[in-house]
Amino acid sequence: MKNFKTYVLLALGIFIAGCSEDDKATVIVQETVSSGAILRTLSATGALDMFDTASVLDFSIQEQDAEGGDLLDRVEITASFVDNNGADNSVANAALATIAASEFGETEGLPSFDYSVTMAEVLSATGVALTDVLPGDQFVIDMELFLTDGRSFKNSDTTGNVSGGSFFSSPYQYTELVDDGIAFDIEDVNANEVSLTNPNMDYSVTITIDDGNDQALVETLNLYRAFVDRSIVDDINASEPEELFATWNIADLDIADGVSSLDYEITLDDLYGPNLTFDDLGVNDEFQLRYEIVTADGRVVTTDENDTEYYRAVFVTECIQLNADAPYPGEYTINFFDSYGDGWNGAAIGVNIDDAGVVEYTLEAGENGSATFDVPEGAVSLVITFISGDWDSEVTYTIQDPNLKTAASGGPSPEVGEIPILVCE
Repeated sequence: MKNFKTYVLLALGIFIAGCSEDDKATVIVQETVSSGAILRTLSATGALDMFDTASVLDFSIQEQDAEGGDLLDRVEITASFVDNNGADNSVANAALATIAASEFGETEGLPSFDYSVTMAEVLSATGVALTDVLPGDQFVIDMELFLTDGRSFKNSDTTGNVSGGSFFSSPYQYTELVDDGIAFDIEDVNANEVSLTNPNMDYSVTITIDDGNDQALVETLNLYRAFVDRSIVDDINASEPEELFATWNIADLDIADGVSSLDYEITLDDLYGPNLTFDDLGVNDEFQLRYEIVTADGRVVTTDENDTEYYRAVFVTECIQLNADAPYPGEYTINFFDSYGDGWNGAAIGVNIDDAGVVEYTLEAGENGSATFDVPEGAVSLVITFISGDWDSEVTYTIQDPNLKTAASGGPSPEVGEIPILVCE
């Protein structure tokens, strides 16, 4: 008899070990729904577009209860609007629809239904105007299951295994984050910082905008500037509040392949403004540049944290020199500029590494160009010079270090002779 029991236990162990994940999930479902019921998400697709009232969310839902669906009475669906942009327009639990048991179909032998809701319907239910919807706002769709025995189940009744499990996927709640649908990008043309010791270039960026409709949905691009004084001297705080700095009509920007672009440069003097000079700056001071897009229907799309989509900070830095004892190894880039557009007319940049001889780099023709040279590991000397030509008044240059920061700059009429190179951390 003992041996027989052993065989039975072994056989049972083999059977359980051979169960698939689906079998295990089914067992869990049966054990769980014996004391409740769930709305299992078969699919949830779509998105709500802040520009398109026809944009839609689609749901396919299956009901499971302890009696195979016979306890089902109805599902009530509500919508909430979460205003994350500070206008206090939030709305909770506005009625959207009621799906009666008689309206359910069947999937895998259990009651199921498909439900779709458009942006227009969600707005109508919540009473929110389309022009009040901004990126970062949320719409929340809640489903509450009612049974014939009087019980009901909603999001607050679930556990993590039920709401987020791979089989159940029964959150009863679906949160849709509103995106602006605008591809906005700021590409730094140079290392946008103001160094107290390193040569500085003017602030320069390339901006691209694409709303997917040849910019018919957007109207204006604004730039705001503020200054934060973190190096206060003698209790004098030179901080300046945010003010409008520049504005553009987006329709006037260059457009190619549906993408509008703007090459924008701010001279350092303009960046400082009428009340500041270079001598007023200290380490960790900060110029804050915030871009915003005004849509054709009057909404403002922006962000206000550094390195987010519409926001950039230009910090005042101090050089921690990397080439104090020896040349910093890597690839350097010389950028040539000629205001007349006919090349450098005999002027050149000379590069001499470890006294191996001077190699000259120049702009043969045109308004601008670039050249690169490599400083090998272990080099002990690097001497860079400006060699005069016939029209130095037309000539300017920058030299970028291997970290793509400006190590030197000069012109118009650059000083002839050795060019100090400063590579900073």
